[in-house]
Amino acid sequence: MADELQLAVAYELLPENAPRFADDILAQAAQQGILLDRTAGTLDYLDSVITSLRAGGVTVEQVPEVLLGFGCVLGEVVAASTGGRWVRAGFAVPFGLRLPDGRLLDPVGHAFAALATGATFASFATV
Repeated sequence: MADELQLAVAYELLPENAPRFADDILAQAAQQGILLDRTAGTLDYLDSVITSLRAGGVTVEQVPEVLLGFGCVLGEVVAASTGGRWVRAGFAVPFGLRLPDGRLLDPVGHAFAALATGATFASFATV
């Protein structure tokens, strides 16, 4: 995914930068008067944005950097509620979220899938 789409990102695709990608999305929303944070309520908003993008015919290839940021917000929400941490992983974007029980999740991949398939952020966060 990341290699295929040629992501134009401000930071290296490293686990320690995932919170920075999330921060950028939250800051962009704040500039538009939309107050988002790292809580479950934010996921409802992101779901509504994805639904609007899908309805408008927007494809993954058109907004990969946005989806990367959305996935990092999703991961940050899950991390805040579970104690998970970002780690290197063999996903298309080479990091994921390790939960305390050992499970490895791909929130960024889920964000891409949400646009492609209609999967929801809220369902991912109930792991």
